[in-house]
Amino acid sequence: HGLTKLIGDNAPEAMKTDGKIDNYFGRKIAIDASMAIYQFLIAVRQAGGEGQLTNEAGEVTSHLTGMFYRTIRMLEAGIKPVFVFDGKPPTLKGGQLAKRKERQA
Repeated sequence: HGLTKLIGDNAPEAMKTDGKIDNYFGRKIAIDASMAIYQFLIAVRQAGGEGQLTNEAGEVTSHLTGMFYRTIRMLEAGIKPVFVFDGKPPTLKGGQLAKRKERQA
Protein backbone atom coordinates (compact mmCIF):
# COMPACT_ATOMS: atom_id res chain seq x y z
CA HIS A 1 0.00 0.00 0.00
CA GLY A 2 2.84 2.42 0.80
CA LEU A 3 4.63 2.07 -2.54
CA THR A 4 1.37 2.41 -4.48
CA LYS A 5 0.54 5.63 -2.62
CA LEU A 6 4.05 7.01 -3.11
CA ILE A 7 3.95 6.40 -6.87
CA GLY A 8 0.35 7.63 -7.14
CA ASP A 9 1.20 10.88 -5.33
CA ASN A 10 4.46 11.58 -7.15
CA ALA A 11 4.07 9.99 -10.58
CA PRO A 12 0.36 9.36 -11.27
CA GLU A 13 1.03 8.88 -14.99
CA ALA A 14 3.05 5.78 -14.07
CA MET A 15 -0.03 4.08 -12.60
CA LYS A 16 -2.17 1.81 -14.75
CA THR A 17 -5.49 0.56 -13.49
CA ASP A 18 -6.51 -1.51 -16.51
CA GLY A 19 -5.25 -5.04 -15.92
CA LYS A 20 -5.06 -6.06 -19.60
CA ILE A 21 -1.55 -7.33 -20.26
CA ASP A 22 -1.48 -5.70 -23.72
CA ASN A 23 -1.65 -2.24 -22.11
CA TYR A 24 1.79 -2.75 -20.57
CA PHE A 25 3.69 -3.44 -23.82
CA GLY A 26 7.12 -1.81 -23.82
CA ARG A 27 6.91 -0.86 -20.15
CA LYS A 28 9.07 -1.78 -17.21
CA ILE A 29 6.93 -3.23 -14.43
CA ALA A 30 8.10 -3.41 -10.81
CA ILE A 31 7.17 -6.71 -9.16
CA ASP A 32 7.34 -7.38 -5.45
CA ALA A 33 9.41 -10.57 -5.74
CA SER A 34 8.69 -11.80 -2.22
CA MET A 35 4.94 -11.43 -2.71
CA ALA A 36 4.99 -13.11 -6.12
CA ILE A 37 6.93 -16.10 -4.77
CA TYR A 38 4.58 -16.27 -1.78
CA GLN A 39 1.53 -16.34 -4.08
CA PHE A 40 2.95 -19.33 -5.91
CA LEU A 41 3.89 -21.09 -2.65
CA ILE A 42 0.29 -20.75 -1.44
CA ALA A 43 -1.07 -22.02 -4.77
CA VAL A 44 1.26 -25.03 -4.61
CA ARG A 45 0.15 -25.84 -1.04
CA GLN A 46 -3.52 -25.61 -2.00
CA ALA A 47 -2.95 -28.01 -4.90
CA GLY A 48 -1.86 -30.71 -2.45
CA GLY A 49 1.07 -33.00 -3.14
CA GLU A 50 0.02 -34.51 -6.44
CA GLY A 51 1.85 -33.59 -9.63
CA GLN A 52 4.24 -31.13 -8.00
CA LEU A 53 7.75 -30.67 -9.31
CA THR A 54 10.59 -31.41 -6.91
CA ASN A 55 14.36 -31.20 -6.88
CA GLU A 56 16.74 -34.08 -6.18
CA ALA A 57 16.28 -33.62 -2.42
CA GLY A 58 12.48 -33.93 -2.76
CA GLU A 59 11.82 -30.24 -2.06
CA VAL A 60 8.88 -28.75 -3.98
CA THR A 61 10.01 -26.40 -6.77
CA SER A 62 6.66 -25.84 -8.52
CA HIS A 63 6.53 -22.25 -7.24
CA LEU A 64 9.78 -21.50 -9.09
CA THR A 65 8.38 -22.96 -12.29
CA GLY A 66 5.31 -20.75 -11.86
CA MET A 67 7.51 -17.66 -11.50
CA PHE A 68 9.50 -18.70 -14.55
CA TYR A 69 6.44 -19.15 -16.77
CA ARG A 70 4.82 -15.92 -15.54
CA THR A 71 8.04 -14.08 -16.39
CA ILE A 72 8.13 -15.66 -19.86
CA ARG A 73 4.52 -14.58 -20.42
CA MET A 74 5.41 -11.00 -19.51
CA LEU A 75 8.46 -10.99 -21.79
CA GLU A 76 6.40 -12.38 -24.68
CA ALA A 77 3.91 -9.54 -24.12
CA GLY A 78 6.71 -6.97 -24.41
CA ILE A 79 6.88 -6.28 -20.67
CA LYS A 80 10.21 -5.81 -18.93
CA PRO A 81 9.76 -7.16 -15.39
CA VAL A 82 11.89 -5.66 -12.62
CA PHE A 83 11.88 -7.89 -9.54
CA VAL A 84 12.16 -5.88 -6.33
CA PHE A 85 13.55 -7.54 -3.21
CA ASP A 86 12.98 -4.95 -0.52
CA GLY A 87 15.15 -6.51 2.18
CA LYS A 88 14.47 -6.27 5.89
CA PRO A 89 11.20 -4.74 7.01
CA PRO A 90 11.50 -1.17 8.36
CA THR A 91 11.89 -0.86 12.13
CA LEU A 92 8.49 0.84 12.32
CA LYS A 93 6.92 -2.41 11.16
CA GLY A 94 8.64 -4.43 13.90
CA GLY A 95 5.69 -4.13 16.28
CA GLN A 96 3.23 -5.33 13.66
CA LEU A 97 5.45 -8.28 12.75
CA ALA A 98 5.72 -9.25 16.43
CA LYS A 99 1.90 -9.20 16.74
CA ARG A 100 1.60 -11.46 13.69
CA LYS A 101 4.04 -13.95 15.20
CA GLU A 102 2.02 -14.01 18.44
CA ARG A 103 -1.20 -14.75 16.55
CA GLN A 104 0.47 -17.58 14.63
CA ALA A 105 1.76 -19.22 17.81
